[in-house]
Amino acid sequence: MLRTGCLDAVTSVSGGGSLSAEVLAERLLLVIYAYGTNTGIKAVASGGHGRTEDELRYVRRRYLSAEAARAIAIQIANATFTARSTELWGQGSTADASDSTHVRAYDQNLFTEWHSRYGGRGVLIYWHVEKKSLAIHSQLINCTASEVAAMIEGAMRHGTSDDLFPVGVDGR
Repeated sequence: MLRTGCLDAVTSVSGGGSLSAEVLAERLLLVIYAYGTNTGIKAVASGGHGRTEDELRYVRRRYLSAEAARAIAIQIANATFTARSTELWGQGSTADASDSTHVRAYDQNLFTEWHSRYGGRGVLIYWHVEKKSLAIHSQLINCTASEVAAMIEGAMRHGTSDDLFPVGVDGR
């Protein structure tokens, strides 16, 4: 996180901030892990890394927003594209795959819906993944929503430096 410059997009909601970049990066990673894996802040705080639940909740309240998380993800994806060794990975990729994933969810979740194709309750997450397995965009969609619309939305708004619609060799 520190090498990508993604912390530049993270500011405190109150305007100030006294945490060093290293401490902020560590706590943000723990909070993002807690939410991204659905483990929860309380469980992550008990992980033996020396950070308390209160410290993690403080960073969540003051520094982590949907916009900040999106900016961090874009910066890390762009840094990954830049750092890839062409000897190992080959020339730059412009291929992109997209599909939805049905994630089961409890009935009490406000976004939970019945999905006829998957035969169960849950939500759909629509992913855009570039050729070399880096997720560049994801979004929550309704079970009845058009996946075509989600595909176009992700292709237009992914925000990374990945060129999903390259110009061909003949200029078209």
